[in-house]
Amino acid sequence: MAHRVFQSWNGCDGEIGLEISAQSACPISGTYDGVVVYNRDRYGFPMRTVISKATGLVYTDPRPADDAIDDFYRNGYRRFYKSAPVPKWKHTARNARIAGQRMDVIQSLTTKGSTVLDVGTGSGELLYVGRRAGLEMQGIEADQAYAQFGRRSYGVKIINQSLQRARLPEAHFDVVTIYHVLEHLADPTAALKKLATALKPGGHLVIEVPNVDSLDAQFRQKWHPGHLFHFNCATLSALANVCGFEVVTVYTCDRLSVVWAILKKPEVAVDRRWPYLIEGNFDHTWQILQSQARQSWMTNLKHKFMRNSKKLQRNLHEWISAMSEPSHRKLVDKVSRRKAA
Repeated sequence: MAHRVFQSWNGCDGEIGLEISAQSACPISGTYDGVVVYNRDRYGFPMRTVISKATGLVYTDPRPADDAIDDFYRNGYRRFYKSAPVPKWKHTARNARIAGQRMDVIQSLTTKGSTVLDVGTGSGELLYVGRRAGLEMQGIEADQAYAQFGRRSYGVKIINQSLQRARLPEAHFDVVTIYHVLEHLADPTAALKKLATALKPGGHLVIEVPNVDSLDAQFRQKWHPGHLFHFNCATLSALANVCGFEVVTVYTCDRLSVVWAILKKPEVAVDRRWPYLIEGNFDHTWQILQSQARQSWMTNLKHKFMRNSKKLQRNLHEWISAMSEPSHRKLVDKVSRRKAA
């Protein structure tokens, strides 16, 4: 179970709103001064979440050991989160739809034959769709079963390792994508610097993460045990600057549920201006979280009803899409609507 992997807090200094010296430093500022945001994960198990007073970055403190995290994502995460060792048909339909959307962004940054690395590629639908669009695609996936499924189902190239352990060529890729992975990593600074090394000068890094400012998620549901960091536009931009990237664009959706960023590896070193990028962000984020924590049960019930209704509609559409296709490849072709280059 995930909570057994991530339950590394000893229960001390867990009073909500208490100012503490965190055990783990904020990866943006390197400082330890923080405030306790919450002391449970979304399932009710002990887990301390803090907000950095210097930057407004929200993160789990203390963080579990690297080896425990690697083992969990290699052997247990997909089963815990998806309730299956390999993708269900509805998940293939969902992944294909999302892959088609993501390819619009990737193709705006590439030409035919460009090299693309997808970190946390899952079962490989994006790699398959990208290859059919004429790109040289490669993925990294820690989960053994998902990596094998992707290779077998789509014939794509997948490195079955964690990003931390994977060996990547220097200055090789035109684009690197990392969708809903950065928040799971124990050291996001080291991760971004490693990806910068793998990018060609002038290459782009595309990131998508959950937004801690989200209006969709109830306060108590924000604290997924596997999400060690909770970003918003300001903290993601500041972390990118610390790691030497140029921020091309950073934006969020109407209900603030996710943050997208396109970063560029510059030809020359960028000015380190992260303090400017997170100015006022602690007050901004802390006020949002306090406001959400005080929401009435009626407001929470309304949000839950709306989310469940959308989820039901989505699941129904995905099952209908999957029913008529004899193979995962054909299902991806149909849903992503991408033809071979």
